Amino acid sequence: MKNVLIIIGKLIVGGAERVGRDIGFFADKEKYRIHYLVFEDDVCAYEKELMDVGCIIHHMEPPSKGYWNYYKSLCVLINEENIDIIHSHTMFNSGWAMLAGKQQGIPVRIAHSHSIKGPEHRGFMKNIYENTMRRVIRRYATDFVACGKGAGNWLYGKQFFEEKGTLIYNGIGLEEFAYRESARKKIRTAKKLQDKYVIGHVGHLITVKNQIFLLDLMPEILKKKPESVLLLLGDGEDRLMLEKKIKRMGLLDHVILTGNVSNVGEYMSAMDVYVFPSLYEGMPLALVEAQTNGLPCVISDRIPDDIYLTDLVKPLPLEDSNEQWVLYITEAKRKAPEEYSKKMFDMGFDTQGMLEKIYELYEGVK
Repeated sequence: MKNVLIIIGKLIVGGAERVGRDIGFFADKEKYRIHYLVFEDDVCAYEKELMDVGCIIHHMEPPSKGYWNYYKSLCVLINEENIDIIHSHTMFNSGWAMLAGKQQGIPVRIAHSHSIKGPEHRGFMKNIYENTMRRVIRRYATDFVACGKGAGNWLYGKQFFEEKGTLIYNGIGLEEFAYRESARKKIRTAKKLQDKYVIGHVGHLITVKNQIFLLDLMPEILKKKPESVLLLLGDGEDRLMLEKKIKRMGLLDHVILTGNVSNVGEYMSAMDVYVFPSLYEGMPLALVEAQTNGLPCVISDRIPDDIYLTDLVKPLPLEDSNEQWVLYITEAKRKAPEEYSKKMFDMGFDTQGMLEKIYELYEGVK
């Protein structure tokens, strides 16, 4: 049996975290003992279910609290647990895991990129750190995985990723996210949305996801389509700020914050249009899920074009007038939504296909 160490940061509900969770949840327990290294002491969403299927969770101080201490602690963990495979999802901080793995003789060392460069100013020291870690990863990792071309280019460098990288799309349970009329009726009845035009969004309530942009659009959307309701799935550090803004804008009857839910696919079936105005992304799993559900998607043009998987996606600049966004949101219509799950399967976005590629890397198959 091989011991696999998955370094994931936090096991919260999210795209990269769902990929990390699925690796351990569905792994052959006779072949692999899955360990997770997560940062800080908080017990997050996926931890209990992973422990229930025999996975082992290790909590540790994050690299930002002290890089040398993190490196030493990582080396101790690798030796104590007899780790055979390291699979790190922590972007540039993966450099420490790749270095520790090489020094401790771990034969399979996988770096996995899930994001791209954001628009924020990157200081001199941050640039030095990222450039240094990029070189460390390229030298000491055995496999260079990314969920999309943009994510691979950002972490490893464009030419390097084209020559040595492995593209593995984030997989989803296609049956879970396929459109179902029964789910639509169930959610719309439970949330009293039978006569509403439901604008949906799934994501952490954090600045990069830009939910505040959606709230700012709502007054104009309501002028054009008074029966509209904004349905926000997810939780995060911006929740209190968003709740205050909703109240201040008089939108309490037109915005629903559900928090984290386990039946995202059912909620998507209840939506009429999906809006995703992120400031930046890698290969957002939620947009794969929305297209699987046959939802028309109005998205920020800052999201890599890897996500333009179907004819459902309409990108718009965030700098465009609100009028343009409102027009595309309010005039969106579902067309044959039940057909899209098969299209996504044919493109390789099923969880099983993704996991087979990852487990092949664990076995040294390239």
